[in-house]
Amino acid sequence: MNDQRSPLLMVALGVLLALALIVVGGMNNGFGSPELARRFAAQPPDPGDLMLNLPRIEAPQAPPDLLRTLDDLHKRLAGGRVAMALTPTAASPRIEVRVGDLHRSGDQMVVHGSVRNLGNREVTIPPGAFTFRDSRGVRYATSSSGGVTLAPGAATDFEFTIPLPEGRGLTLIVDLPPDPPIEQVLLLEVAGS
Repeated sequence: MNDQRSPLLMVALGVLLALALIVVGGMNNGFGSPELARRFAAQPPDPGDLMLNLPRIEAPQAPPDLLRTLDDLHKRLAGGRVAMALTPTAASPRIEVRVGDLHRSGDQMVVHGSVRNLGNREVTIPPGAFTFRDSRGVRYATSSSGGVTLAPGAATDFEFTIPLPEGRGLTLIVDLPPDPPIEQVLLLEVAGS
């Protein structure tokens, strides 16, 4: 009888210990940290940027299944519900960026995710490394100070708030030289519908 209780007790203690480590690890890895919780301001399009791929698709050329998916995504966001990014994960040689979800809060788009150091050296991510571009070419940037340094294998969560008009597409750009910029299409605008 004692032989049956001992393994069950050990499993229960192991689960409690794991939960405690997750909570403590979340507090130490920057979860909710102000370093990567920022509000972004709109900047008019730069004429040189207009040649870039904008997060927009023309309705007449798009497959019907894609249009239905995009329509559902925009309706979810307009209804205040959480939606998944079209490109949830992207990486450079040193970091991986994961966008967990998007949701609207009034006139703001809130982007939740995390960034992980893939390398074997510390990586410092300055606040200006993250920018956004919408489907009209408008850039959203922050002038916040600070940043975050990630040890090899470490990750931190982020929450970014962007004043994105409803119906527009959105791309996240992470520029951490000498790596090439990472571009993730989070949402597409359907033009010509």
